Amino acid sequence: MIQLAFSTNAYTKHSLAESCERIAAAGYRAVEILADVPHAYPGPELAATGKRLAERVRSLGLAVVAMNANTLMGYWKPFPKELTFEPSLITRDDAQRNARILLVEAVMAHAHTFGAPVVTITTGQPLSGEPPAVLRERLLEGLERLVRAADLTGTELAIETEPGQFIETSAALKELLDEVDHPRLGANLDVGHAVCMGEDPADSVRLLGRRLKHLHLEDIKDRRHYHLIPGLGDMDFASVRRALDEVGYSRAAAVELYTYADEPDRAAREAFAALSPLFLP
Repeated sequence: MIQLAFSTNAYTKHSLAESCERIAAAGYRAVEILADVPHAYPGPELAATGKRLAERVRSLGLAVVAMNANTLMGYWKPFPKELTFEPSLITRDDAQRNARILLVEAVMAHAHTFGAPVVTITTGQPLSGEPPAVLRERLLEGLERLVRAADLTGTELAIETEPGQFIETSAALKELLDEVDHPRLGANLDVGHAVCMGEDPADSVRLLGRRLKHLHLEDIKDRRHYHLIPGLGDMDFASVRRALDEVGYSRAAAVELYTYADEPDRAAREAFAALSPLFLP
């Protein structure tokens, strides 16, 4: 059975507890938590309140199916405040790259507290103009550290493809995962991102197959990278669901609608109405 979840990234104006209350009220029984302010940024405050927050989320009948570590680093102590861009796993500067790895490791530790089986990440934007081989080597070094952390925390790590990132297609992600080939490392397929890159997301599901550890859902119109409520774009969610059944996927599918921060309740309700007939028993 696939768990239909909603991401807190639509609720940027609400605390984690209030976000989860609203997500539960919209009908969901699962949530993906963005490790951001005001939700679950991995700083001292979360270290002090994480267990209480996790109990509150569970009391609402919500399973935490993932934590999203694609978060801003401005509150992270090792982060150099003067930078105007987000360090990533492929950033040139060693200290900045290390800060990103430390942040992801911290999110993985908190994922254990919340009972989230998987943490999602992206690979970073290739801003430096350096050769792809150099960027790939950095990425592989970072992933080597992160899979060790995954083993220690008992969590899994799922790489999300995204337009403009170093790894932006399902084919490139499969190649990377085949190279690393670690049981705790897999794919987070964002079906809208796949469409933006000219892919048929059902084919992307089949390509990634057993490597799939998580799923993001949203609609897309005319291949423009702008997340829409399901039903407002061109996505064939039924074909995606059939492909998921073909590969035996039985994890979570989280709706990501950060573009509706001014009306997250409507987005959550309408997405649930559109997707529950396909993704709930």
